[in-house]
Amino acid sequence: MGNELRFLSAEQTQAFDVEYVNDLLFERVKQAINHHCGPFTPTRFVDVGGGNGSYSDKILEHFPMANTVVVEPDQGLLNKNRVHPRKSLMHAPFQHMDTLARTDVINFNWVLHHFVSDNYQASCHAQLSALKLANEMLSQDGIVTIFENFYDDKNGGDVPGKRINQLTSSQLLSPITRYFGANTAGVGVAFHSEKTWVSMLEKAGFTDIQVSHCYDFGNLNKTKRRLLGIDKQRVGFISAKKA
Repeated sequence: MGNELRFLSAEQTQAFDVEYVNDLLFERVKQAINHHCGPFTPTRFVDVGGGNGSYSDKILEHFPMANTVVVEPDQGLLNKNRVHPRKSLMHAPFQHMDTLARTDVINFNWVLHHFVSDNYQASCHAQLSALKLANEMLSQDGIVTIFENFYDDKNGGDVPGKRINQLTSSQLLSPITRYFGANTAGVGVAFHSEKTWVSMLEKAGFTDIQVSHCYDFGNLNKTKRRLLGIDKQRVGFISAKKA
């Protein structure tokens, strides 16, 4: 995949030991499955960066015929999973998965922006490669579902994501960015606009791309938003089907 991927430390990863997909957001997932899959009922799910397994447990509860695989590179989070006969755990980055292991639904819940490398361009390549890998792994009627933070500039572009990446990926600036609350300081994070995520999915070979806005977020003051080039800051949900 080109440049080496960067991973958060175990200490940094613990800050993400939270399940953000509540019942209201999970309704969007079920609606996406109904929209894309129609009469086909998916039974094989992969939860990328699934952490403590709470989302996987929700899948198992709502889809009684489902089997899930929680893919998580941090062993500490993986150890927090509840045992379930239809759940299996994989201690590895998603990029190490077997592309022949066909699955019906692949979930990326606030995960893709953590697929980072040495610079912004390399990070974009890593994210695109992950989406292409997901496409290869999916069954004929398979889909991806994605929750992400959209950072749009006034033209709907990627200026905020680039600036945030430059600040958080710098080792030199890590004490400062950490002081201001960036948990990814020294490693980096690669956010995108809605338009960029859709373009990336198209390049990865997906079709029938559906986007919905869940809610606005962020507590930055006007000065910080202006410096970062942020016009809109929203949580979005994307679903797309294997072409």
